[in-house]
Amino acid sequence: MEAQYTAGTWKAIIKDGKWEIHNSDNKKVASVNQSSQEKDNARLIAASPMMLEALSALVQLIGEDDLPDNGELSGAAICDLARSAVAVATGNDIL
Repeated sequence: MEAQYTAGTWKAIIKDGKWEIHNSDNKKVASVNQSSQEKDNARLIAASPMMLEALSALVQLIGEDDLPDNGELSGAAICDLARSAVAVATGNDIL
């Protein structure tokens, strides 16, 4: 079963003094609790559909292979992180 979430581009806005995440139809998708990181958390949540799309495309592109190491970064570790993030976001990390 494929995970379903509110499609489209999300944006973080401040409404009534609180950060909210709205979809492209301006409907509230989520709100962020008051904290010192409220604005940053809202922006991260708003970017999540775009990040999932990018990571999913990367995982499709690399398949079972790994990117090469560049001396500073491990290509295998980056690919594993991308695969894990997609699995968590889509609910496929649960056996």
